[in-house]
Parts: sequence; structure tokens; C-alpha cells
Amino acid sequence: MTRHAVWPSAIGLILAIGTAAMAETPKEAIGFWGTVTGTVKSARPDGTSFVLTVSDAQPDEKSKVKDGAPMVGKDLTLGTRMPRKDNKPYPSEEDVAYIKTLKPGMRITVKIFSVVSNPRVQRIQAPGKAAD
Repeated sequence: MTRHAVWPSAIGLILAIGTAAMAETPKEAIGFWGTVTGTVKSARPDGTSFVLTVSDAQPDEKSKVKDGAPMVGKDLTLGTRMPRKDNKPYPSEEDVAYIKTLKPGMRITVKIFSVVSNPRVQRIQAPGKAAD
């Protein structure tokens, strides 16, 4: 009987690991282009994405979101740029290397963009930097 009690715990652990660095894009951030500052909440071990809790958001001229204030306190999942090689998209090696350095609790500033074909998907424009 105790063997059966282990399965729910094991499944929960697998789901927790598998969903690390994933947060639903808040409606306040859909279509955002600009600079965000915040605290790293989690990062995928493979370096393909991370979750940032926003403390400041400054939209740029391309942004459909004109006021970044409603994004403060929200969690954003930010992925890598996806350049093409042999006509297939792949994660930017530079971005993957950067994301692998991120640890929960780090404060960073990074420029991001919403993917034109799907504004719910957000990616970094380049590796970020430590926030002041």
C-alpha cells in the first residue's frame, strides 16, 4: 500500500520539474516590446526560457502596450530568440548560455519583444544585465 502512496508524489515532482520556467502571459503584457526589470523566479535547465517577476516595464515605440505599470508584479515567461539555420528555427546559443547563468532571486534588466505571429509569446532581444 505504501508503494501506491509514492506515485502521486513522484508525478507531482515530475510535473514541477517539467513546468519550471513557464507562466501564462498576463493580458497586460500581450504585445509588449521594451525593457523590463525584475527578479528571476525560475529558469529551465536547458536554457530555453525563464520566468521573471516584473518590477518595472518601459515600453518602446513598437509596443502595443503603452503603459508598463500594469505589468508590475506579473510573471513573464521569456524565451530565446529563434534564428534560422538550414531553414529551421533553433534557440540562440548566446541566449541559451545567458539563461543558464540565471538563478532564482537575481535582479536583471532585459529588452524583450512579443512575437509578431503570436503576441502571447515573449522573447529576449539579447542577453540582459544585472539590475542596479
